[in-house]
Amino acid sequence: MSELKLKVCGMRNPENIQGLVELKPDFMGFIFYSKSPRYADEMDEDLIMRIPLSIQKVGVFVNESLSQIVEIAGKYGLEYIQLHGDEDLSFANALKEKGLKVIKVFRVMDSIPFFAKNYEGIADYFLFDTASINYGGSGRHFDWNILKNYNLKVPFLLSGGIQLEDVSKIKSMEIEQLIGVDVNSRFEIEPGMKDLEKLRELKSAL
Repeated sequence: MSELKLKVCGMRNPENIQGLVELKPDFMGFIFYSKSPRYADEMDEDLIMRIPLSIQKVGVFVNESLSQIVEIAGKYGLEYIQLHGDEDLSFANALKEKGLKVIKVFRVMDSIPFFAKNYEGIADYFLFDTASINYGGSGRHFDWNILKNYNLKVPFLLSGGIQLEDVSKIKSMEIEQLIGVDVNSRFEIEPGMKDLEKLRELKSAL
């Protein structure tokens, strides 16, 4: 299996962001959801715009208005919009028409939602996270074995409490469309502050 991509979500601290840039993840995520403990309220626009183009910037939104998403995307130069709420197909398509790339999140229990197929041709990536009562991540695994039956064309990122010791199992599944992992709370010192040494180890393992 080829090297997996790394997406680190929940960034907001300037020094922490600069430190993560040096690790060269594939995606850096910022959460624009006011109820999140990692809410990226007013960040340094110059700092975010200086992030190298090799690191794709992702804005995470939950049931936000289209106009607000477009405004924030322009303000920080976001390449991807991650839809983590109940946004429907037409909403995702409207973002594509604005020139933005879309990561559609599906909260998984014991199967991949059947309606994920409707997003083929619109979503650039799917992100499969463990189902929870809240919109944020659960920090827990779901049964990854169900991914072995994945037969859609859209590549996906795996999320949900992933730790360093999970990498070998993830790679051993050898699922062609599984192109990377999304990490957050398991690699934090505190909400919004990542442990860069642990992330360095993870990136090496991927």
